[in-house]
Amino acid sequence: MSLVDKLLNSLDFSPRGQVIARELDHCGEIIVSDHKGYRTLRFDGICEQSKMCISAPQVPVHNYIKTMLMAVAWQPPASALILGLGGGGLVRALHAYDANMLLEVVELRQAVVSVARRYFTLPAVHNITMHIADAADFLRAPAQRRYDLIFSDLYSAFTMDPQQGTQAFLAQCAERLSDPGWLVLNYHEVPDEGSLLYHSLHRVFNTVLYCVAPSGNVIIYAALANTETPLSLLRRLSAEVGPSFSCDLRYLSRKIERLHFS
Repeated sequence: MSLVDKLLNSLDFSPRGQVIARELDHCGEIIVSDHKGYRTLRFDGICEQSKMCISAPQVPVHNYIKTMLMAVAWQPPASALILGLGGGGLVRALHAYDANMLLEVVELRQAVVSVARRYFTLPAVHNITMHIADAADFLRAPAQRRYDLIFSDLYSAFTMDPQQGTQAFLAQCAERLSDPGWLVLNYHEVPDEGSLLYHSLHRVFNTVLYCVAPSGNVIIYAALANTETPLSLLRRLSAEVGPSFSCDLRYLSRKIERLHFS
């Protein structure tokens, strides 16, 4: 047995609190647990995929979700596309923000959708549509509409889906954005000048911002428009939208930066 295997075997991967559901599909296990007033979704391992306050399901809990939602301040959306459902944190928050917003969600696993509906109070309304599909396949199909915001949060149990960093993926998202729209991408690092993502963002978009959440997640905001709005104003707008989501975004908003292209 390798040293890595020994280390993995020594770790406790059991979720905290009471496990209330376990589902198994072709991608692995889905675990739902309750602990100290919160409900958590995990895929196999110890990493929290989604977390919900049981007494206030619409309020975002994880800082990376709050960071993604700040884009609403720059482009109040009539419609949004969400790639990757998880426990539905983005869906609940956006629906609570505007119950008339058109939301389309693409999720690879039917079991994840079923669990979100049963245990995470996923709204069942006519203007929220679920697509059981691989995000890449969905984006390759002819576009039926354009969206004001596209949120991409594609993760498995331990890793980010690498397609999120490719030029093809970014270009397909760009084709589905409205003219003033933003792509909001949950990434694992700030793209440096030598990375594929850095050059792909440069080729596809004219404005790119980013914010490093306390968890280490890097949220990238990309727009086709050449947005010359001062960073100070974008930060202020982001902070001001916090009460609409019943959370304080002042600290996160101060961390928004521009990704400058050389």
